[in-house]
Amino acid sequence: MTINTSTRLRQVKTYLLNYINQNRLQRNDQLPSEAAMAKMLGVSRNTLREAYISLENEGIIVRRHGIGTFVAHSPVIRDSLNEFSPFAQIIQEGGYTPTFHTLATENVSPPPDVREVLGVSASDTVPHIKRLVRADQRPVIYVDDYIAPFVDMTKTDWDTFDGSMVHFIATSLETPLHQIQSNIRAAALDAEIAQYLELAAGTPILSVRSTIYTVDNRPAMYSKICFNSDIVELNIVRMLRTT
Repeated sequence: MTINTSTRLRQVKTYLLNYINQNRLQRNDQLPSEAAMAKMLGVSRNTLREAYISLENEGIIVRRHGIGTFVAHSPVIRDSLNEFSPFAQIIQEGGYTPTFHTLATENVSPPPDVREVLGVSASDTVPHIKRLVRADQRPVIYVDDYIAPFVDMTKTDWDTFDGSMVHFIATSLETPLHQIQSNIRAAALDAEIAQYLELAAGTPILSVRSTIYTVDNRPAMYSKICFNSDIVELNIVRMLRTT
């Protein structure tokens, strides 16, 4: 497998996450040696180490000097557009009525993690949408959406937006969508976001990072999502493949 140099680091990380997921590796399971993994991917060991450093900073792996690389936390990765239930469905299944609020739309200089995922530079700006989803007027989901520069932002009215980002991205591009990849974990609520969810800073919440990819493997959108799971539950359906 040869990785395209323009998105090498991101693709190496994606491959490693998929490798852990597909091989059902659990905490303390060991990954292949750096030499074997670099050969498998067709990349240098320096590139592989960059990906390892990034995944180690995210708490997915741990490297033990002189011993090897081990899984620290098994990622939850979704590889189908149908596996992550829409926000409206999640809230309705909890017995509530959903409402969607666009808090802000602006062009911003993306933070480092967004630059890495979308493949943009520090000098670029990308559309940033802040959204809040309520269940019977109680704030339950806060979303930061970062949109790739090639997506046409004029295709929707954000004041009447119904919350379906997959539909928006699909209708804004000529290239079909291919997959969503999501990483899900528990986290402490950030102080800035706490004000929107009307919770105390540091409250345990469910944190989701999702990337929508086009069929030619370009990241079209990167979302940071915070769920108040005391009100609604995040249910995910895993599509089983027999081939």
